[in-house]
Amino acid sequence: MRRLLFVTAIVVALFSTNGNASSFDYAVKPVQYKGLVANLYLPKTDKKVPVVIAFGGSEGGLGTGNANGEMLAPTGVAVLGLAYFKEVGLPQTLDQIPMEYFLNAVNYLETVVEVDANRIGVVAGSRGTEAAFLLATLDQRIKSVVATTPSKVAWFGKTVAKSAWTFNGESIPALSLALDENAPLLRRFEVALEDKDRVAPAQFKFEKINGPILLISASQDQIWPSFQMAKDIELYLAQHHFSHKVTHLTYQTGHGFSKETAPEIKQLIITHFLDTL
Repeated sequence: MRRLLFVTAIVVALFSTNGNASSFDYAVKPVQYKGLVANLYLPKTDKKVPVVIAFGGSEGGLGTGNANGEMLAPTGVAVLGLAYFKEVGLPQTLDQIPMEYFLNAVNYLETVVEVDANRIGVVAGSRGTEAAFLLATLDQRIKSVVATTPSKVAWFGKTVAKSAWTFNGESIPALSLALDENAPLLRRFEVALEDKDRVAPAQFKFEKINGPILLISASQDQIWPSFQMAKDIELYLAQHHFSHKVTHLTYQTGHGFSKETAPEIKQLIITHFLDTL
């Protein structure tokens, strides 16, 4: 098996400004709970608020989670901006990340008195959508999902020829890239996805998700085929008679979207969580 090379997932700039006028002030506090590296963005209100767990993709770190906090907290939605690698105390590469880490993030939110633990969502982009879908299929407490430039399967990690994700100490079934490093990255993903026998065990059990799903893909994606994978997710859910709403919107852009599309995409994410949590 060959090592996989990945490009930074979704640009933090997509989430870096608030796209929805609102009057909520908010506080930000570092989280201290079972090794989590995270910041909690908490709107200042006397009512319990919904909350979204937010994290990035192959860029790692806290940046994307924090940017989501700055976007959503002013609208009255709390955000747990989470890092899962490339921070002190965490793995430094996207390899063999335990899903128990994300489950602990949900457990932590149940301890926050200002949060309504019956209204928890998750948002992620690119490689992070793998963890988001896994979390939502493993934990029924997740009631709403947003996935930008999504994958329909788990993939190998960045530097180790094993799955990027583990659960109960075992690697979660995952795909490696096809062809060799001389082939275009997009083509390596496309060819890997043509092997139906290997795709089947690595594909997420989307029917187990306990809430509405918003998929946002890029039709000109040059990293991986996010548009086709999002269409495949739609078809899979229809075939499994999924009981929640599924929305798929695509933009004529590359993997990181664009400055022109960012305001509309941000508003879609905000509206989705305000409507579903």
